[in-house]
Amino acid sequence: MPDTTFDAIIIGGGTKGLFLAMYLTKYANMSVGIFERRHEIGGGLATEEIAAPGFRGNTHASIQLPWYYLPLWRDFPEFWEYGARIDQYLVSEGAVFGNNQTCLAIYSQKDDPTQERTAKEIARFSERDADRWVKLWDLFASEELQLVQMDMLFHPAEERMEKGIMERQAAAYPKIVEAGFEPDSLVFAASHLRAAREYWESKELQYCSVRFALSGAFDVTHPGNGAQAFAITATLPTISFARGGTHMVAHAAHQILVKNGCRFFTHSEVDKVIVENGGVTGIRLADGTEIGARKLVVSAGLNPLQVCFDLLGREYFHYQAARRVELLEHTFGCLMWYTFALHEAPQYEAATFNPDINRAYWLGLSEDNNPERIARECLWSRLGKFSPMEDFAPVVWCHSLFDSAFAPPGKHTAGTEQLAPPASAFTMKEWKEIKTRYAEELLTFWKKFAPNMTDANVIGVDTNSPLDHCRLKNMAPNGNMSSIDHVPYQFAENRPTPELANHRLPVKNFYATGAAWHSGANSGSTEAYNCYRIIAKDMNLPKPWEDPGKEEPYSLYEQWKNINQKIREIPRENKSE
Repeated sequence: MPDTTFDAIIIGGGTKGLFLAMYLTKYANMSVGIFERRHEIGGGLATEEIAAPGFRGNTHASIQLPWYYLPLWRDFPEFWEYGARIDQYLVSEGAVFGNNQTCLAIYSQKDDPTQERTAKEIARFSERDADRWVKLWDLFASEELQLVQMDMLFHPAEERMEKGIMERQAAAYPKIVEAGFEPDSLVFAASHLRAAREYWESKELQYCSVRFALSGAFDVTHPGNGAQAFAITATLPTISFARGGTHMVAHAAHQILVKNGCRFFTHSEVDKVIVENGGVTGIRLADGTEIGARKLVVSAGLNPLQVCFDLLGREYFHYQAARRVELLEHTFGCLMWYTFALHEAPQYEAATFNPDINRAYWLGLSEDNNPERIARECLWSRLGKFSPMEDFAPVVWCHSLFDSAFAPPGKHTAGTEQLAPPASAFTMKEWKEIKTRYAEELLTFWKKFAPNMTDANVIGVDTNSPLDHCRLKNMAPNGNMSSIDHVPYQFAENRPTPELANHRLPVKNFYATGAAWHSGANSGSTEAYNCYRIIAKDMNLPKPWEDPGKEEPYSLYEQWKNINQKIREIPRENKSE
C-alpha cells in the first residue's frame, strides 16, 4: 500500500511542473503532490545572492519574452500581481564592435513601440535594412502574425494541423510576401547565418540576429533552421527580464499552488514509476517510499532518456522509439554563465557612437561585425573546445541598471553568457581550472570594450559552467541549457521525438513535459500548457480555452497586447550608472 495518495503526481518542481500543477489544481480540481529532488522548487527560475553578499543574479534563466506566460496571465489573473512581472531595458538587444568601437542598438518595444528609433540606428549602417526593419516589425506586431505565433506556440503537435490554424496561416501569408520575407524553399533549407545574410545587408544587423539565435541554443551553421531567422530577429525588441529575478515567477506560482492545496516534497528524488495492469499507479522514491496516483503521473523535470529508461523502462518501448531516444543529441547549448558584483556598471567606449548602448540588455561583444565569429564559436563547441579569444562572442547585461533589487545602492550586478563545450568534454579537476581561467579571459576581453571592467571594479564573481548546470538533473550529463539540442529533427513536431511529442508515454496515465518538449528551452509555459491540453483531452477535464472570452488564439493575442501595455506602464528606476 502507498504511504500517501494524490490524484496527480508531478515529478519535478521546476517551471513546467509548477505551471502544469496550476491547471491541475484549479481547473481539474485535483489533489496534486510535487516531488522535487533538490532543496527547493523553481528549477531554472533561480535567483540567488551570488558573486558577493547583497548581489543577486539569475543562475539559469535570464531572458523573458512577452509570450512566455500568456495563458497563465489570462487564466490566473493574480499571477502578475504575485510577482510574475517582466520589464524591458531601454535597449533590448545590441552589439558592440571592438575594431572601430561602433555599436548597433535595438530599442525595446517599451521605449520604441513603432521601431522608428531603432530604424534610425540601423540606417547608420544600411538605409535598406532600416526600411526593411520597420516592415518586419509592422508584420510581426500585426494581428495576423501574432495569431499564427500563438497557434504554433500553444498547441501540442497533434493539434497544429487543424483547419483553423491552417486558415490563419493562409491569411497571414500575403502580408509576409508583401513585407518581403517570403520563406521559400531556400530559406527553409538555410542555416540561421545564411538566412540572416539574405535578409539583411549590414553585417551589424546580421550579427545581432545571429547572436540571439545562438542564445536560443541554435547552432547558427546548421541547415534547416532558416525559417526561424525571421521570428528570432523580429523578437529582438521584445527581450525582457523578470523584475526582482526569475525566481519571483516561481514564487508567484507557489503562492497560487499553496492557495489551491498543492503539496510540495523537496529532497524527494523519484526512482521509478509504478506500473500495474498497463497503467501508472504511483511512484517509488529513492528511499523506497511509495506514493499512489489515482489519476495520473507527469514527469516535468527530467530529460527524455531519464524518463523513458530510468523512470519507466526500456521494455515499454518498441525498438525504433527507444532507438530515437537513445540517439537524441544533447551536447550543444552549454554555457559559461557568470555573474559579477561590480562597483560600477560597464561603461562602453562605443557610447561615443550611441550613449544608449550603456543601457542595453542582451549586448553582444565582438572583435568586429563579422557574424562568422559566432559561426566559428559554434564549430569550436562542436569540437569540444573553447574558441580562441579573437572569436569570443559573449553577451553581457546589467539588470541593476533597471532594477535595484539586484545590487546594493550605488553598486551593480552584471551577467554574462557564452557558448562552451559540454560538461563531458573535461574532468571535474579540469573544469575547476577552466572556470578560474575563463573569468580572467572574459574580463580581459570585456575590458577592450568597457575600459572600466578591470579587476579593481570587480567585487566578486560567480563562476557557473556546464558542469555546474548539471545540478539541475534534466541538464545532465552535459549541462545543456535546452536539455536536448535544437536541431530540425529535434524541433517542433519532432521534439523530442515524434512518438513523445504529444506528451504521452506508452503506458496509460503517464505523461511527460519539460525543456526537451516543444517549444524548447525557455522558462515559459508552452511545454506545461500543451501537456495540460493533452491531459484534458484524454481525461475530459475542464478546458479554460473553451470558456467564453478565452477562445484561442484570440484571447492569447489580446493578452499579449495587455502585457505589452503593462510593461510600458512600469516606471523607470533612476539608477545611476
